[in-house]
Amino acid sequence: MPTDGVTDFELPYQPNQTAYYEHCRKVWDVIPRPNWEEMYFFGLDIGSGSNIFITNGQVDPWRAAGITTLPKGCNPSIVTRTIELGAHHFDLRGAHPLDPPSVTKVRKEEKAHMKRWIQEWKENHRESL
Repeated sequence: MPTDGVTDFELPYQPNQTAYYEHCRKVWDVIPRPNWEEMYFFGLDIGSGSNIFITNGQVDPWRAAGITTLPKGCNPSIVTRTIELGAHHFDLRGAHPLDPPSVTKVRKEEKAHMKRWIQEWKENHRESL
């Protein structure tokens, strides 16, 4: 992501995609796939997916690019939550006694949804188990 030091708080930087790809190939023997998420996770048509739990932290600078609302008519198994006082991936980190109640609540909700999705899958695939 380019930065200019004027409209953001970063040092000016213009990424070199060719050099970045070559570095990834040399170090990890992989080539990045731009737009992979959009191609495999429905892009702007996320409403056609299912069993997705999306969280955004209230104080996460990436929240501006995150999905915070869902399109009308989307599958009800897609859930989005904004975590009050939450940072980037706060809900995915290990629990800590000082975690705010907002993140603890979302973790419980995520777990409940995942358990339900697994149970629904098992019920729909009994013959193949």
